[in-house]
Amino acid sequence: MADSMKSLFKRKLYTTYILSSPWLLAAAVALLVFIIATFASHNYRLEKRLMREALEQRAVTLVRVLYSSIRVTLINEIRQHQQLSSTWPEQLQQVVSHISDENDILFISLADANGTVVAHSDQKKIGSQLQSEDPGCNTNDPPIRYQIVTSEGYGHAFIASTAFTVLSQERGGRRMQRMGANGQMMMHRQQGFEHRGPMMGFTIPPEIANQQFQVAVGLDVRGYEQALVRLKWQILLLSVAMLLVGVGGWLSLAAVQGYRVSRETVEKVQAYTALLVAQLPLGVIATTPEGRIETWNGAITALTGCSAREAVGKLPGVVLPAVLAAFFEEPETEGENRSKFAKPVEAAQRLVLTLAGERRVLLCQPLKITDAVQSYRGRVLLLSDITELTDLESRMRENERLAAIGRMAGGVAHEVRNPLSSIKGLAFFLKSKFPGGSREQESADLLVQETERLNRTITEMLDLTRPSQLQLEPVDMAALLRQSLSLMQAELDAHGIVVQLDCDQPLPLIQGDSDRLRQVLMNVLLNAQQAMDEGGELAVRTSTTADQRWLNIQVADTGRGIAPELLPQVFYPYFTTRESGTGIGLAISQKIIMEHKGSIDIQSEPGQGTVVRLRLPLNETAEPDIRAS
Repeated sequence: MADSMKSLFKRKLYTTYILSSPWLLAAAVALLVFIIATFASHNYRLEKRLMREALEQRAVTLVRVLYSSIRVTLINEIRQHQQLSSTWPEQLQQVVSHISDENDILFISLADANGTVVAHSDQKKIGSQLQSEDPGCNTNDPPIRYQIVTSEGYGHAFIASTAFTVLSQERGGRRMQRMGANGQMMMHRQQGFEHRGPMMGFTIPPEIANQQFQVAVGLDVRGYEQALVRLKWQILLLSVAMLLVGVGGWLSLAAVQGYRVSRETVEKVQAYTALLVAQLPLGVIATTPEGRIETWNGAITALTGCSAREAVGKLPGVVLPAVLAAFFEEPETEGENRSKFAKPVEAAQRLVLTLAGERRVLLCQPLKITDAVQSYRGRVLLLSDITELTDLESRMRENERLAAIGRMAGGVAHEVRNPLSSIKGLAFFLKSKFPGGSREQESADLLVQETERLNRTITEMLDLTRPSQLQLEPVDMAALLRQSLSLMQAELDAHGIVVQLDCDQPLPLIQGDSDRLRQVLMNVLLNAQQAMDEGGELAVRTSTTADQRWLNIQVADTGRGIAPELLPQVFYPYFTTRESGTGIGLAISQKIIMEHKGSIDIQSEPGQGTVVRLRLPLNETAEPDIRAS
């Protein structure tokens, strides 16, 4: 049962909550993958944009620094010489070299309006001409241009290029390109110098005014690219982790749901099993590995009269007869404790017991409980009450015996009665031929008496085999018992027999023939009295069964008892253990009880006494319950 329950739980868990809807599972996984992919893509684009903005901000800063440095250098040169000296290109180169002295700066290129390089971080390129494909050659595009290119000598580089005018003759000043915080270009108006203005105390030479420069800044993007690679791996690992967490959460939810359903299934199976065991007509007693009673169903309660509350948790020997408790004995153990345990009864047995005051025939089937790994889990005893079946078999055998006797008795009566009539007539004729008081007449009288006795015997035999015509009426068996004991009271007192009558409780009336039932009671009481020649105790007790279907009458004496080998023959006609007995009383009593759809049973122990139990139905619809032993 444990294996079947386990497989039931597995099928319930997997088929109902994991495999019952593959489309639902696929949709859930697809939705989770879409969410994670969207999140990863957005995060990657955001980080890539932030890194590019950081490069742009870096490039703008370098351009601004370069512009400011050139402007300051140019103003100082004009102040000192009122024109550009021969050292002016060297000063520009110093500014470019100083600014490009950073690890992430690949190059800084400064060219005039004609595209001639006037300063470069690589001095070998000073004086060279910018090519059309070189960055920074478009002087008509004032905003800063950004691009990532692969150039010879620098590899992968981020290049920012723009053009600007250091000093302007226009009164409105000039415009300077400046990067805002949001990464977009904005124009900043820088106040210029007057051509002949008194502000700075000098004038701008014509060759310097409105001089334009093209600047290009190249930054190393290896760190940027490595950061993007690390970001990709981080996003990938994070996505995988989120996917695993999502799938794990779904599986955890399914497992929790499956556990809840499994628990409910276990509770339902346990409740159903308990209900099934409780209502089984078969008696079930189960013990734990420690040997204590764990299961005690209603059929066992009906048999023993002991409720489950009184039995569960106790050892079998405490609440069961010794013959039943023997089925639960632990196996023999090795070593010094070997003698403490008896070997349990393993085979099925048929036992006759008296349980709750009633005779029961039980078929006992012991079972040993083991789990999947053959570990001992306890014992089970199945008890089948086959009393009625046994009694039915006895009744069938008795009916067959009575039918055979009836056929024999009918034949004997037919063959014997006619000669008896002739013998009796001849005896009367001979008696009339002899004088009164003569020896011959006495012989004739004896012949007539023996013929009549033989005729009575044949009549009794016929009465034993023929169905009787019962005069059914409501009968009070308690009153009938008191009348029968009253008729025998003098004889009982003469033999020193003490009577105990236990029928104080009001008994329901039965449908029966009072005369024939009185004949049965007198036969049973007379047999009990004759079994106690030296006195004793006669106990008469009446009761009804728990289902109010049967009336029980028990007559117990303390006489000499009946030997076990003779007990099965006590209901045979003309069988007796007394010298003066006829052996017909118990046979007739059994016939009368059978005609009332009841039963009669005798139990006896030599030297201990005899117990006779009569059972009569309390209603006309009761099935016959015939017992004979």
